[in-house]
Amino acid sequence: FEYVQQRYGAAYSFLYCLFLFCITIGIFNVISAIFVESTMDVASALADAKKKSRLSDRKLWNSRIVGLVRALVEISVHHTVDGHLSEAVDDIYAIDMESAVLDEMVKLPQVQRMLSDLDIDHNDHQYLSELLDPDNGGTIGVVDFIDGLRRLRGEPRRS
Repeated sequence: FEYVQQRYGAAYSFLYCLFLFCITIGIFNVISAIFVESTMDVASALADAKKKSRLSDRKLWNSRIVGLVRALVEISVHHTVDGHLSEAVDDIYAIDMESAVLDEMVKLPQVQRMLSDLDIDHNDHQYLSELLDPDNGGTIGVVDFIDGLRRLRGEPRRS
């Protein structure tokens, strides 16, 4: 700095200081950008691992499916199951619900919460009856319902 001041004068000394200041700020920006990028990569990896863990959690899946099937049986006027669902597997397996029943069921807050817990996109909730009806016959079997929910979990994927 002193060399530039003595040799070239105050104006060049000021420009030299400004140049050094800009270079220093630029280097700090690059360093902070690298830090932020690596932090974001780690955060993304942690979020992906957490989501993968949640998607592979059998206990969560089983409890939410039991809750959804129970809600389905409770809202349906044509079907009843007395006692534990595990004691009426054959009766549940034979249930064919109308699309309107599913449409009413997904309006319930507890059902929306269970679907969200299963990582089913909130925007798909209102279209579940259309998405899960494999033959467009207006009825959805419990097996198709459960299998369809399994396929809808997580991020959208190409087929």
